[in-house]
Amino acid sequence: MNNVSNPNRIKTIIIVGGGTSGWLSAVYLSKMLQGSCQITLIESSDIGTVGVGEATLPTLQITFKLLGLSEFDWMTRCNASFKLGIKFVNWSGSSKPDIFWHPFGQLKSSPNLGIPISQFWLKKHLQENTTAFDESCFEHINLCAAQKSPKSYDSPEYSGSIEYAYHLDAGKLATYLKEKAKSAGVRHIVDNVLDVALDHRGFISHLITENYGNQTADFFIDCSGFRGLLINQALQEPFISYADSLFCDRAIAISIPYETGDRYNSKNGGINPYSTATALSSGWAWNVPLVERSGNGYVYSSSFMSQDDAETEFRKHLDDKGNDQPAKHIKTRVGRTRNTWAKNCVSIGLSGGFIEPLESTGIYLVELGLEALIRHFPDKTFSPLLSNQYNRIMRKMYEEIRDFVVMHYCLTQREDTPFWRTNKYHKFIPDSLQEKLELWKVMWPIYHGNIGNLFPGFSYVCILAGMGCFPVQSLPLLDYGKHSQEDEIILRIKSRSEQLKEILPDHHEYLQQMSLRHFKALWRSLLAHSSKPMPSSNLSTIVR
Repeated sequence: MNNVSNPNRIKTIIIVGGGTSGWLSAVYLSKMLQGSCQITLIESSDIGTVGVGEATLPTLQITFKLLGLSEFDWMTRCNASFKLGIKFVNWSGSSKPDIFWHPFGQLKSSPNLGIPISQFWLKKHLQENTTAFDESCFEHINLCAAQKSPKSYDSPEYSGSIEYAYHLDAGKLATYLKEKAKSAGVRHIVDNVLDVALDHRGFISHLITENYGNQTADFFIDCSGFRGLLINQALQEPFISYADSLFCDRAIAISIPYETGDRYNSKNGGINPYSTATALSSGWAWNVPLVERSGNGYVYSSSFMSQDDAETEFRKHLDDKGNDQPAKHIKTRVGRTRNTWAKNCVSIGLSGGFIEPLESTGIYLVELGLEALIRHFPDKTFSPLLSNQYNRIMRKMYEEIRDFVVMHYCLTQREDTPFWRTNKYHKFIPDSLQEKLELWKVMWPIYHGNIGNLFPGFSYVCILAGMGCFPVQSLPLLDYGKHSQEDEIILRIKSRSEQLKEILPDHHEYLQQMSLRHFKALWRSLLAHSSKPMPSSNLSTIVR
């Protein structure tokens, strides 16, 4: 094997901006480049992070396992809980209980025809009253209602009885990743970037900082958030707005600490293993349950509601809980940077683009951006073939997520406010989505694989069924022969769901035990590595 070093090898990288995007980039690049590249992260002390409760996708398991992060460790440190899916409330506008679910997992298929059982459920639904699609075809819904953990007490890290993701404290996660990055040799500078210098090619040559002078690197990662300090301001990459199809451009965030007993009384129960998205008058409210508090927010459109009215409505929605907690008001830009990789700079996170977090795709886009960057990692020649392919990947993903989120709005039957009437009658629907919607009026998604690169066919069916959008008839193929085996599959789903409900522990109890086991392990490690006798302490005091 030829081990001759490439003289054009990238040797230095500067990341501008901290938060989850910046520090995850630092940990990821340090790991994938095997510590052979000098990585510096520059962040300003003047720019804080929102630190909201954030929901994720199951892909984070793969990413964190790849990075060698202990699931028990980071979950305990980041106030994290499990997420089995999303509960949608008041979206369709129907008079019946207006609730549907988008769970994780896999949709079972017909053993004879190899098509999703959603097609068989639909045929029965068009003929007679049936249990809701999500309850009939997924085990997760029953477990969500029972507030069950996806893992047994003896489950290994990143493994469970059913597929899951996480709820986490974004501020705590950034702090955790910062520690990991710095211990891996990432250089950390707290300073303001005053200016960006370009060379004769239009590439970034160095950054001019307030206290640390010029900072030079071969490659730059823009994690500066909505400012797009490098990609938009310095390199003048334009921002492509999605405001014509996604109206929400503001958010309010309120964190509510749990009161004593709040997780145990009959009204509030334990910690929900799911996120909730409740449609309000001019947008929707999120609820992300963490271990010690809940993260809550209202994503709304400033074209239809003022900031003060939005906060008033949101606090009313919260039943006056958290009235003593401050509200953080956030302005967003909805859309994407035209080229998230330009010259010698890649934008990761909010500088690359933003789509409202209805389907918990924020951290996923950071994961994808980093994975695609490593797969197309350049040398100093910066071949445009690499950046062009990278930009195609990111563009397609932003458009796929945009289309999926738009679906939640354009299929509504709500007409009770100007916001919802505009979404129903006057929204611009991208051609890429409109073609699918026309097809789905005749036939629901038939393939198991992803419609694009992220969401599988059943994800779209969950929204279609939840919104009451059914084809005029079932799949003609199902008129041939009998399909008793498919009925058995649906019965087995219900049976396994009941079995898991009996076997799996309570969500909150599992998290408590996980935290306790983790602290015991740390305590034993401290005792083993200490040269001096440790003072006797009550372990329960440490855990608290």
